[in-house]
Amino acid sequence: MTSPLVRTPRLATAYRRLLNTSDAPQYAAEVNEHYSPATLARLLRQGDVELRRASAMALGLLGNSRSIEPLGRALCDADRGVRLVADDSFRGLLLRDASPTHHQQLLKVMHLTDGGEYAAALAPAMILAGQAPQYAEAHFQLACCWQGLDNPTKAAQAYTACLWRCRYHYGAWQALARCQMLAGEYPQAIRSLQRCLDISPDTENARVQLRSLRRHMRRSDA
Repeated sequence: MTSPLVRTPRLATAYRRLLNTSDAPQYAAEVNEHYSPATLARLLRQGDVELRRASAMALGLLGNSRSIEPLGRALCDADRGVRLVADDSFRGLLLRDASPTHHQQLLKVMHLTDGGEYAAALAPAMILAGQAPQYAEAHFQLACCWQGLDNPTKAAQAYTACLWRCRYHYGAWQALARCQMLAGEYPQAIRSLQRCLDISPDTENARVQLRSLRRHMRRSDA
């Protein structure tokens, strides 16, 4: 008696080819021919490990604004490989979640903040956040400017604005916790760090911060 034929989904076949060739444009073209972002989001939630990895990769290439949330949920997937791919795709979509013009403005702001030029980045970051108010990453970069300029109150406001637009932005939760610690709001900082880790359990420096903060709280209560 012969075994029944097991059909491999097109997505898995394309993903295996990607792993062998590293040809991302070809992978995107193959997947785009047969799968919508909504279908990929469903497979990211319900598929086996290989399909979840393949879907996370494909959403980073083909996804849209609605793909950010399913990728955010996948940041705590049981499989580390899925988490890593989802994280790359999630961060890429966050940056591109705006018009090309606003995306280019963001990259200029990021170039300045990465170089520690927070004063020079502040005005263009404020303009960008005003022009693209739903662009979560614009508010995050504005918060980075305020934090770099030692204004934790305005930084916390901007991080909160970012989180209103993308609740899975674990970097904003972690940075908000730093602002809350500077303000002496330790219980709030603990909640923010825990939220960061609930979203992205691989954020080890947040785990270290949380342990240190809890030790500080215990010593203060003693």
